[in-house]
Amino acid sequence: MSYKKVTAIFDQIKLTEVENALKQHSNIGFTIHSVEGKGTYVDLYNINTLSTHIQMDIYTNQDCALQVAKIIIDAAHSNSEDEGLVVISDIDTLFSIHTKQQVSNDELKL
Repeated sequence: MSYKKVTAIFDQIKLTEVENALKQHSNIGFTIHSVEGKGTYVDLYNINTLSTHIQMDIYTNQDCALQVAKIIIDAAHSNSEDEGLVVISDIDTLFSIHTKQQVSNDELKL
């Protein structure tokens, strides 16, 4: 089985829009974290020059990963500097703690 992890880092203001866009396409699960970092944008007015964003992680199958990434990109886009990024990574194996079994590709479809 071929699994993918879609990781998106985007402005926290866009979280509701991204969540709603994902819900329109599927009942796909995700994990979010508040993260700080420094990209191309620098806030020179504050002592702390780090920007706060949301990091969202979604596990899906290979066939759906690009579509998930595009949904996030469209929902998070605001045409401003340093909006974030989306990465698609390979995952070797994915297990469900609940079932104690390897997750099937069908469980990770949109």
